[in-house]
Amino acid sequence: MDINALKTFLEVAKTRHFGHAAENLFVSQSTVSARIKALEEGLATELFVRERSNIHLTKSGEALVSHAKSILTLWGRACHEVAMPEDVLHTLTIGGLSGLWDISLQDWLANVSKMDLPLAITADTYGTSTMIKQIMSGSMDLAFVYDAAQGLNLISQPLKTIRLRLVSSCDSDSIESAFNSGFINVNWGLNFAVKFAAQFPEIRATRLTTGLGRIALNYLKNNVGSAYLAEPSVASAIAEGQLFYVEDAPIFERKAYAIYHQDNEKADLIQMLIKDL
Repeated sequence: MDINALKTFLEVAKTRHFGHAAENLFVSQSTVSARIKALEEGLATELFVRERSNIHLTKSGEALVSHAKSILTLWGRACHEVAMPEDVLHTLTIGGLSGLWDISLQDWLANVSKMDLPLAITADTYGTSTMIKQIMSGSMDLAFVYDAAQGLNLISQPLKTIRLRLVSSCDSDSIESAFNSGFINVNWGLNFAVKFAAQFPEIRATRLTTGLGRIALNYLKNNVGSAYLAEPSVASAIAEGQLFYVEDAPIFERKAYAIYHQDNEKADLIQMLIKDL
């Protein structure tokens, strides 16, 4: 399988234009055409419907997209692993939701690095569905998400429960005054939204809504307002007197999970690394 042909296929699938794909890949349009032709001949099927002003995927082409992405991801990982120095015995590819990196994963990663293990780590932020697909395909070893995975052969290891507390930029705020001072709606997922709506049915639209706790945290450090934020992420701001807990506000809990494939040969290593989480 020609890796460049797969890259070219995905670029044409994205741009729907051979010329634009050639520009993005820094090759000639004839090279793009030749790569796609060779790929179609190798697969014995047409991947694109070519019309004068409209290029779109055939059914076979649509089926190839996800496989091509997985193959390129695995190829990239293979190139990375074979280039590792001899003292590196294991590589680990980790994905996590951005909010979880902010809450605890960055500190966890720093602690892992202090273990001085013969280990090389690739870590990044992804959406849940992308991570589950990569775990299933073997292109990712470990994923951190909010909800347990339902896929076959996936292990969902529950982590420490995340406590979400109402914090305010003003000391001694009551719940009512905290909400009225400029409440920021942080999207902690459907489970939290349902519980919050049941607890505070009168709270409607807010002027600021975000899916990232750190956006609300940084905002509150410089502006008047309140938000439900994770305890670990606000601990230093609370200790320094920058923010304050609204003591009589209800506390919500959010579950988080570490997910990996049961057949992953690094399962024991993964279990050892996440035991403190």
